[in-house]
Amino acid sequence: MKDITRCTDIINDARPDVVAVQELDSMTTRRPLDVLGRLAELTGMYPTFGAAIDRQGGKYGVGVLTKEKPLSYYRVPLPCSSEPRVMLVVEMENYYFCCTHFSLHAEYRNEAVKIIIEEAKKLNKPIFLVGDFNASRDQEAMQLLAQHFYIFNKRPPIYTFPADAPRSEIDYICLYSGRGALATVFDYWVPELPVVSDHRPTVMDISVCE
Repeated sequence: MKDITRCTDIINDARPDVVAVQELDSMTTRRPLDVLGRLAELTGMYPTFGAAIDRQGGKYGVGVLTKEKPLSYYRVPLPCSSEPRVMLVVEMENYYFCCTHFSLHAEYRNEAVKIIIEEAKKLNKPIFLVGDFNASRDQEAMQLLAQHFYIFNKRPPIYTFPADAPRSEIDYICLYSGRGALATVFDYWVPELPVVSDHRPTVMDISVCE
């Protein structure tokens, strides 16, 4: 995230129920600010932070903003030799919302997907999985994920990275299919926003039932 003000404007314009954010600093020396907390203040949403590592005197990880107060949350560690990763699981009244940021290395992405599938089997509501997967749809991790999750299709243009001239689709919104959840997607798109972050955001209008 390059600019909190611009990010806040995007969120407030979209008026979402829930937002997933990756690569978040919390009180580090390079950014001595609770970034997710500040976003929450400016959007009127509830923040839930999932620390992945200690960094420069603070924390670094992923986060979720929700319109309604979450019932609970927890972190699931995911493998990566160069930088530990997590999946943040946030429980809402009618669903779980999971935010993650996969490793740059294929072998660790594959292991992360296996862990996530096993975790999803334990939960008793529809499960969204959202984030930066660092993989295209034809790679092994995404192929394995597709056996257990619906990986929704964006309307063109679908590319999300890099933000200034996107040529890769590596950011996704998924729904666990193991519990028989059904979804109606009204729209799913990539806004043309080249300067807010190094990735372009994705936005979905969806209704889910079991």
